Amino acid sequence: MPSTTETPAARLAAAIADILGTDWTVPHTPDWPAVVTSEAADRDLTLYPDRKHGRLIFELSPASSDDFDHRRFAKYTPDLTGHETIDSWLADGDLAGVTAALALILERLIDRPLPNRVSHADPLHTEHERLAEQARELAATAAYFAAGLIWLQPVGADAHRLATLARILKHTATRVDELRGFENPRS
Repeated sequence: MPSTTETPAARLAAAIADILGTDWTVPHTPDWPAVVTSEAADRDLTLYPDRKHGRLIFELSPASSDDFDHRRFAKYTPDLTGHETIDSWLADGDLAGVTAALALILERLIDRPLPNRVSHADPLHTEHERLAEQARELAATAAYFAAGLIWLQPVGADAHRLATLARILKHTATRVDELRGFENPRS
């Protein structure tokens, strides 16, 4: 198995950028989620592991957009034989060996148009739905974090993800309060 000093996120982003070509740029962040960007297509391709199911998630969206309705998703489940987790596979697995499968998935994802934006008449309803989805994700990640603590598994990445989700949740909750008419200064 190859040994490298690159982070798993940087390894996957570089492999994906090699598949996609020179129109796509690799992120400068060594952490999840990794985002590969195409200025020409005005698209972001977000990459992150689904640790619970041992697979990769690919999310295509307009560049710098947080409109959840205007995204398309794809998943890839690698053969983790010889690796205990998806993180281990990403850290030192043979990414070159799955290039053909990833290329097919990415081609199908990128070639299809993004869904049309859904018009929501009530911004409070939209933000409320987003807040509920973020709360569900935070709860699931917190449960996974707690299980890691109990089973003596590495939890640093989960703690980082919890902190990120909590910041996003705070922002959305503040927005919901503002839409409901509560004075709530952003901090």
